[in-house]
Amino acid sequence: MTSQTIGGRRSALGAFTVCASLLLCSASAFAQDRSTDAVYAAYMRLYGGEREGSFNDFKALYAQDSQALPAWFGMLAAHERRIELDDSLGPAFEQGIARFLDHAEQRYRRSHADAESLFYLAQGYLLRSMYRLEHDKGVFGAARDGAKAKGYADAYIEAHPEHGDAYLALGLYNYYVDIAPNFIKVLRVVLFLPSGNRTEGLRQLDRASREGSLFGPVAAASLAEIYGSLEGRPTEAIAISEGLVRRFPGSAEMRLDLAQTYLHPVIEAYEKAAQQYTAVVDRANGPSTEHVQQRCQGMLGLANLRRTQWRLDEAIAILTPVIDQQIAKPAWVAPTFLLRRANYRALLNDPAAVADVRRVLGEKPPDAYRKAADRQLTFIEARRRTNEATIYAALVPGNRLVVEHRWDEARTIYDAVAAMHPADWQVRYRRAYLEFARGNYDSAARAFNEIVSATAPIPSWLKAAAMLNLAYTHDIAGRRKDAVTFYRTVVDKYENEAAAGAARVGLISPYRRRA
Repeated sequence: MTSQTIGGRRSALGAFTVCASLLLCSASAFAQDRSTDAVYAAYMRLYGGEREGSFNDFKALYAQDSQALPAWFGMLAAHERRIELDDSLGPAFEQGIARFLDHAEQRYRRSHADAESLFYLAQGYLLRSMYRLEHDKGVFGAARDGAKAKGYADAYIEAHPEHGDAYLALGLYNYYVDIAPNFIKVLRVVLFLPSGNRTEGLRQLDRASREGSLFGPVAAASLAEIYGSLEGRPTEAIAISEGLVRRFPGSAEMRLDLAQTYLHPVIEAYEKAAQQYTAVVDRANGPSTEHVQQRCQGMLGLANLRRTQWRLDEAIAILTPVIDQQIAKPAWVAPTFLLRRANYRALLNDPAAVADVRRVLGEKPPDAYRKAADRQLTFIEARRRTNEATIYAALVPGNRLVVEHRWDEARTIYDAVAAMHPADWQVRYRRAYLEFARGNYDSAARAFNEIVSATAPIPSWLKAAAMLNLAYTHDIAGRRKDAVTFYRTVVDKYENEAAAGAARVGLISPYRRRA
């Protein structure tokens, strides 16, 4: 299926910004300066999910001394996190970070022995780089800022290798810049970015998680995100995330990350994920925009969970009450929920899917949502011209049975659909996937290969999905070179299909068989 815009949480653009949310909330404090306990406490409030309270704490500290870099940077970082709730705050952040960097540059020019200014230059340029990427403020400006951040971070660590917190920014840079070519087409050499090092980046993040005082939780969360989303190490990711949730039970973001890791294809701890999403919804019981945001994130997660289980009617039922509330702020809620419901309805061949998409377009949304709506409308209308949607919807009950490991019942449904539509490619794919889910990888590979090799017209989403799963079977069998060939083909030929995101991850780390 066509990939779809998801609002609300800063998600990775595959790679380069996958941990942006945690990085941007991480603001820095120099060495053990906790003016310092108050600065430390403000960061802990931020990590605990109190972004408004944290911002106010930093603002009060900044009012006491507007030249002190720790409080000033903390205020900017907390301010940036508030833009997610109100994008009108963006210009003030841009002006503030520019003044901050100018001040820190002046201090460092006066004395290269000023370690504090050097430390904050690295943090400040990385913060602005991530902001520019996240808010589409210019990739070349973001690249220049990223390069400056790395340069300052290297210089600082050369002089102060003992400072654990300093390894967070460098670790994130090294890891994501090294894997970026798998995710974005603008190559590093074009952007003139210093090279990264994935392995070294992971070591640096691990060190920051163990030795960092203020950044330990952020580095740990970053590692969990990487292990769960990119490195194929979900068990380690869960252990880290569970520890963070115990430490910061009020953090919706950490609970959402843990829930997402529970949904990893080799874990499939669906009810544990549901518990985390429900906890986010239940805890966000106030009227503030932030609580609305968290409730909607939790509801969206629950809907996605039920869709993963092919319980599409339940997923739609979760989304509809939120849509009916006509929530204006945060601005991402209305278009995201409508597009998601349209997607689920389309999977059930419900004509109402088109109405949801047209409703989004009628509101004249920002470009990202308009483009997503246009893609979805094109997808739905193309399926209407064939029997693809009808057959797909008929297979959904069998898909749900596969998730529930009711293999024989699923096969019965697939056989019934096949009797009505002999040799249909969707039925062939679902039968192949059934074998894959059961662990019969050799027979699954043969069936996927028939789809991949076919010259007959096949929907692009289905061809891409079959190729992705064929790559998985090669990884499981230890044929890494063959797996990479298919991952690369998916990325290069089917970049707009959902399978492309998983294929990019496959290029980084081998797929591991299910537990």
